[in-house]
Amino acid sequence: MTTSNSIYQFLARQQSGMFEDFRDKGATCLIATTPARLAQHSNTYDWSIFQLNGVQSKSALVIRKPDSEPELWVRANYRGYRRAFLKFLEQHYGINEINIPKSLQVDHLQPSARFSKDTNYYFIRLALIERSINASYGASFERLLYNRERERKLNGGIHMDWMAFLKIRGVRLPSKTSGVDSWKIWAWQNSISLTYEGFDTILTYIGLTTMLNLAFRDTWQPLSPHSSFQTEAEAHPSYACAPQLAET
Repeated sequence: MTTSNSIYQFLARQQSGMFEDFRDKGATCLIATTPARLAQHSNTYDWSIFQLNGVQSKSALVIRKPDSEPELWVRANYRGYRRAFLKFLEQHYGINEINIPKSLQVDHLQPSARFSKDTNYYFIRLALIERSINASYGASFERLLYNRERERKLNGGIHMDWMAFLKIRGVRLPSKTSGVDSWKIWAWQNSISLTYEGFDTILTYIGLTTMLNLAFRDTWQPLSPHSSFQTEAEAHPSYACAPQLAET
C-alpha cells in the first residue's frame, strides 16, 4: 500500500504539534502519566479529554490541548492500540485507512516495556513514526535505556525527552558501536540544526549527549565537545553556564 497524501499531511501536523509542545510547554509536555494526572492537568490547563468511539475509556483517550493537535493516549498494556490509532485518524483527522502503511509504525513515545504489572495502568502518548527511523531507536538505544529505567520507581508522569522528540522529527540515531566521537558529532550537528528553530545549541547538545551516554554507557553525564567543534562550542554564550561539559 502506498502512503496516502492524507497520512503525509497528518505526519506534518503531528510533527508541528509536538514541536511546539516540546519547545514551548515543556513543563506539561508529558508522554506517559496516570489517569489521575491527566484529569488534574485537564482541569488546571484546560485540556479536553474525549473517549475514542468504539474503544473503552479505560483503554484509550483523546486529549486536546488549547491551540494544539488532538493526541491519542492508551493504557500501557492495551494491545489494541494499532486498531485504536486507525479509529483516531478517522474520527479526529478524517483519514480512512484499512491498515497503517507498512513504512510507518504506531509507536509508544515511552516504550510499553518500561512499565511493570504495578504500573501498567499508566497511559502513554502514541505517535506515527517511520519504520526505519523507529528501528534505529529500538534496536539498541531504547532497549538498553528502558531496561534500566524500568527499575526506577515512577512518580506520576514522564515528560518528553530529546530522543522521543527527534524520533518524531525523523532523525536517525547513531549506533552504539559507532563510538563516542560519532555520538558527539551527531549531537552537535542536530543541536546546530535546532538552533534555527528556537533551541539553545549548548543546552540541546547537553541533552542529546546525556541521553546517549546514559543509554550506551550507563553514565548520567553529557559528553565534552569534539575537537572539531570545541572552539565553536566554547565561544557560545551558553557554554559558560555549562561547567559539566568541561568536566567530561
